[in-house]
Amino acid sequence: MEIIFYGDNMRKNKIILFVLFLITILLMLSGCRTDNNDLNNKRNEKVLQEMDYLDTQIVSLLNKLNNITLQNYEVTSKETSLGEENSNDESGSGKASQEGQPSSQEQANSGSENTNITISQMQESPVMDSEEKTIDWNEVKNSIEIINDSWAVILLDLSSLNVNNSEILGFSNTLDDTIISIKQENKETTLINLAKLYSYIPVYVNEIKAPNNIKNIKQAKSYLVNAYSQVSLDNWTEVESNIVQCEKTYNNILNDIEYVKDKEYKVNRTYVLINELKNSLVYKDKSLFYVKYKNLLESINTL
Repeated sequence: MEIIFYGDNMRKNKIILFVLFLITILLMLSGCRTDNNDLNNKRNEKVLQEMDYLDTQIVSLLNKLNNITLQNYEVTSKETSLGEENSNDESGSGKASQEGQPSSQEQANSGSENTNITISQMQESPVMDSEEKTIDWNEVKNSIEIINDSWAVILLDLSSLNVNNSEILGFSNTLDDTIISIKQENKETTLINLAKLYSYIPVYVNEIKAPNNIKNIKQAKSYLVNAYSQVSLDNWTEVESNIVQCEKTYNNILNDIEYVKDKEYKVNRTYVLINELKNSLVYKDKSLFYVKYKNLLESINTL
């Protein structure tokens, strides 16, 4: 005769159910953590791309204030009218014809209209002549408005990654100052404000998950931009101080063996150009600085 202890079975069943319940909860929590991690990684990657975008836009705007381009040639366009040239050629023959009788030239072109064409050509764009050119303030104003529009999205992404609110607000305030100085067409103040805007990029990169080489590159570039912004003011003490800091920060990249391994030539070339720029400061010459700055900036952008 089989004796069944219902009380013991019920306790075992409860224990089994409880264990299964715990396992289910743990699996759910694990899945949530995985989903959250994936979401944060995607946000992190997006913010890094946004920092590259701000980098490009701000530096481009800084260079526009001194008419510096990273190309040795620039494309210029001029619109001309073929009709105007034809009318000038025809005016003489019209006078020569008898009164009341149009010339053959006039008859041939009586039904034609002026044709406008755009002629484009490549012109050399030497850096040493850049300061002599007029600043295109309309283009500068358009560029800062584009940055302002994009910032409305970027600040939300930074906030979602728990970046310090005071640092986000700092960029917003500096952006407002930059817009005002550009509206006033104040070159020197705009250069300082734009350099300050750029200085927030390494701050944000440091607060999110970014490789050390990216952090060091952005910081070194920030020191270079700060130096550049002081040249127009002839503040060579600040220029030199920032270039020294740029070199010190760049040493961290040189010591990153894994990173240097695949980019040894580019890394070494950039280091040489930093020293070239630093050594040229003894002359305190703006044109010389801009030439060295352009070469260094091009090299850093390849890293």
